[in-house]
Amino acid sequence: MAEERTEEATPHKREKVREEGRVCVSKDVNAAVAIITALLALALLGASVWRVLTGMIRFMFMAIGDKAILQDGWFAWVSWEAIKDYFAAWLPLGGLVVLFATSAVIAQVGFAFTGEPFIPKFDRLNPFTGMKKIISMRSCVELLKGLLKSAIFAVMIYNAIKNYLPVSSKTMQMPLELGSRQFWDMLWTLAMRLALMLLVMAFADYAYQKWEFENSIKMSKKEIKDEYKQMEGDPQIKQKIRQKQREMARNRMMADVPKADVVITNPTHIAVAIQYDRGVMGAPQVIAKGANYTAQRIREIAKNNLVPIVENKPLAWALYENVEIGEEIPEDFYRGVAEVLAFVYRLKGKAS
Repeated sequence: MAEERTEEATPHKREKVREEGRVCVSKDVNAAVAIITALLALALLGASVWRVLTGMIRFMFMAIGDKAILQDGWFAWVSWEAIKDYFAAWLPLGGLVVLFATSAVIAQVGFAFTGEPFIPKFDRLNPFTGMKKIISMRSCVELLKGLLKSAIFAVMIYNAIKNYLPVSSKTMQMPLELGSRQFWDMLWTLAMRLALMLLVMAFADYAYQKWEFENSIKMSKKEIKDEYKQMEGDPQIKQKIRQKQREMARNRMMADVPKADVVITNPTHIAVAIQYDRGVMGAPQVIAKGANYTAQRIREIAKNNLVPIVENKPLAWALYENVEIGEEIPEDFYRGVAEVLAFVYRLKGKAS
């Protein structure tokens, strides 16, 4: 039985689903922003668009009586002028719509470029998988959303027709310019109301999409543990690696014991091996140290290699606690170590 997913998604999981192209985005928000932008842009640029389009129509009618229409290439000339005027009229408005619609997408998901959604997945052709999607919770919610939007828009349009129909009939009896302006005002007001209602519903849809997305990427406690192991490494494996590293370091340390000039002990629990080469070192150096079993091994190796062993409990403890392997002796311990080395050198002198 699969473990229940109750935990919030980790940053690594969020990044992974983002790379797969799974993001929280509401198409209703994009549509609402695009429609409202188009209406506002039309209100702002409508006059200039009207002038350009009427100029284009005037040009088309004037071209009929122009002598140039009887010459070769007349169709390309007329077409180019019409296309140029058409794009000059609508390009600023379309550019604003694209800009704000793109900004709405970026505001929801940020910058996310991935080709993962375009990779063919043959499991999508499975009819059973398709049936599951059709009867899924998401499809039911989308159906209810569509019905709700249709009902709300139908009511708004019905009320608008009921209120504006008497007024619109009067506009037909007015002068063309005045009647057209009043009819446009009524149409624009209705469109803005519909667009604002769509925007309110879009925010509600985004809240639902956010809730559904967060639920879809939730993780079980086991998945979080597995992810941690994958990213940080299995704790048991890491412990074995550290143990192996300590063993290798201990072996290297033991290999240096025969090079020592003296081993200072306490005498049984602590052993510190000291080496001093005047030509290379500025001060005596600890090349091995250990407690209990490791101290016993250091003493055994020292005896087997005829390295002098000197008992000095305070000095052995002080060096063991304060000096790491490979470090030179601090000045505080110069005198004690110097006395031990002098004693060893005297013994070696007598032996020689």
